[in-house]
Amino acid sequence: MTVSGGKEFRNYYPYPVSGYFDNKNQFIEGSQANIPYGHDIAEHTAYDAFTVDNDLYVVIDLDTIKVNSESRDGLLFGQSVHRNEFGIDGGTFWSNNGHKLAFYRMDESMVELYPIVDITTREAQTASIRYPMAGMTSHEVSIGIFDTDSRSVTYLKTASPVNRYFTNIAWSLDDKYITVAEINREQNHLWFNIYDATTGDLVKTLFEETDNEWVEPCTPAMFLSADKLVWISERNGYKHLYLYELTNGKCHQLTQGEWCVTQLYCNNGKEIFFQGNAEGYLTRDIYKVNLNGKLTRLSTGFGIHDATFSPDCSLFLDNFSAPQQALLATVRRTKDGALIRNVKSIANPLEGFILPEIKTVDLRSADDKFPLTGRLILPSSFDASKKYPVVVYLYGGPHSQLVDASWNYGASSWMLSLAERGYIVFTMDNRGTEFRGKNYEHVIHRHLGRCEMADQMVGINYLKSLPYVDSSRIGIHGWSFGGFMTISMMLNHNDIFKVGVAGGPVCDWSLYEVMYGERYMDTPQENPDGYAENNISTQTANLNGRLLVIHGNIDPVVVWQNSLRLLQNAVDNDVLIDYAVYPQHEHNVLGHDRVHLMKKIFQYFDDFLK
Repeated sequence: MTVSGGKEFRNYYPYPVSGYFDNKNQFIEGSQANIPYGHDIAEHTAYDAFTVDNDLYVVIDLDTIKVNSESRDGLLFGQSVHRNEFGIDGGTFWSNNGHKLAFYRMDESMVELYPIVDITTREAQTASIRYPMAGMTSHEVSIGIFDTDSRSVTYLKTASPVNRYFTNIAWSLDDKYITVAEINREQNHLWFNIYDATTGDLVKTLFEETDNEWVEPCTPAMFLSADKLVWISERNGYKHLYLYELTNGKCHQLTQGEWCVTQLYCNNGKEIFFQGNAEGYLTRDIYKVNLNGKLTRLSTGFGIHDATFSPDCSLFLDNFSAPQQALLATVRRTKDGALIRNVKSIANPLEGFILPEIKTVDLRSADDKFPLTGRLILPSSFDASKKYPVVVYLYGGPHSQLVDASWNYGASSWMLSLAERGYIVFTMDNRGTEFRGKNYEHVIHRHLGRCEMADQMVGINYLKSLPYVDSSRIGIHGWSFGGFMTISMMLNHNDIFKVGVAGGPVCDWSLYEVMYGERYMDTPQENPDGYAENNISTQTANLNGRLLVIHGNIDPVVVWQNSLRLLQNAVDNDVLIDYAVYPQHEHNVLGHDRVHLMKKIFQYFDDFLK
């Protein structure tokens, strides 16, 4: 990408302002690293928890205490469990006053060892991981509570940890109780349980949720008082807030409509503050709702808003991004959304550069039930009288949205660079992605890739209708689920795509992990036809175009075996594919080597698509 005067383009994307509000409600820009995770402000005491190898330790008054008394291979304490599904991203949970610590105990000794090869030594060595594949034995989880006063551990008396997931741990305001969302292995039944934090006894099951496809809670409950909590559920078709009273079990839906609550922030006991997309599925706004269901929008402007709140929820930092506004950070009042002060404003960090044109197009899903939005990037030298090659970039899997109302409609700098090499770059989110409601998301159940491909073909047909698109030069690229989609599209629509680049692809869903794979596909034993139709590692005979497959050799997420089986099938079928391995890289190629990766992808399209 160039600019007047020949300056070199640099990848620059302004990050949201980070910081926190102090106890005087003054916003402090910068890191919160100096604030202890578990703390008691009133008593000015603080404790810290950390893990070494598989053991959990707590520091109390400069005294380091090992929490777990048992240690053996395959037993982990205080670490993330269930392979980071269900919104889990850690294994320790401090109580509100910092005197108790809930933690995960995970026994994965029953899970098969999976070999990961380390080539950095003279003789390569095996560094095995525990990887529970769909339909196979999974790990078992328990929840312990460490009391910093008595220095003792109590375990919650939950149901058997066999074939059950323990998610979304939350403390009551008085630290007397812990709530846990427990899910069966089939992931179609949830029990919201309340436990006594002192004895570990089950107090009650507050409610249950079931679904014909899956339930997937990703946000812990939020307590408003000793007797009230808020829960996010998709039970009525869209993710909304529900108010529960613990004493009598009464439930009241607080938000409703054909839109989703996307993030839960905080509450002041009378109002709940959250992020949602009531203004449209491309947007995010900041809202509050009172206990009677009165909804108030606090943010203004079409785009993406995210917030950081003061301790008393009276102020919030609004990080705002819009298609023509890279960043606008302001402090606002939660009473009415009024502006208190501007923190930072960056309209366009690439001002002065010669940039591609970015626009959106309105389409419909293949079943004509849902609107779809595509993002089209045209080279800055675009001439409508000429024909251009196209690169379709896609992901298409659950919990994703690539096109939104953020700066440049979510386009990354490398996409702009690719457009400046003479390509039209197109991206569209299909059914099965997030933030559009259950009917939009659950349609993929047991048949991953089917409706996703049908929707992507809507976008392809739109591209082919454009007079300036060269239909004989359409390429496609994606990573992970997007790698699976890239190869699936090339095999199932082999008369369309000339070139594809697939990174870290799932090629056989029976080789993917239990929690994610079984949620969307059930087990291979229950759904053999679904697994077979999506096993692209057996379908390379259908390949016509030029395909580059890329994989990290120590990938612990989509194990290397996936693309190696694809490669073996290509050899068996005398089909030529190109293959690249990034040694000692996991699921993503990061660091300096990522520059090499992008050069390779760009060069591949230049060699075979231009």
